[in-house]
Amino acid sequence: MQAVTRTVIGILGYTRWPHESEELRLCAVGATEYGAGLLQSSGLVVAGRRLSVKQVDSAQLKASECDGLYVGDMGEQQWRKLMQQESGRPLLTISERSALCRIGAMFCLSRQGEGPGFEVNLDSIARSGLRISPKILQLARSKAVP
Repeated sequence: MQAVTRTVIGILGYTRWPHESEELRLCAVGATEYGAGLLQSSGLVVAGRRLSVKQVDSAQLKASECDGLYVGDMGEQQWRKLMQQESGRPLLTISERSALCRIGAMFCLSRQGEGPGFEVNLDSIARSGLRISPKILQLARSKAVP
């Protein structure tokens, strides 16, 4: 669990938003396998910003209140609706389900040997308005977008 938390915090640390506030707001959505570690990370300083992590019910999610989404169990239809609603907004998306990378999530966690790894949807990143350091992208296995 700690390794997943470090991976997600690393992704957050290598991401830059067009307009950054003092607080970096990450919303955990759906039943997550590793969300508890992230919730405990609330208050850490990541890239000079205080991290705020909160669990949000997907039915009541207002992604505009989040700089990033950490998604656990969410159906593809619900995901598509959320992404359509938030289209054009700089929103970092990280999923525990690799299937969501095929339909728009930027980062999808996966197991690589003993520890966590992640896949990247470069198309989603390019359209996001976010700047992601190449250092983090080099660690990922690029996910081809059909």
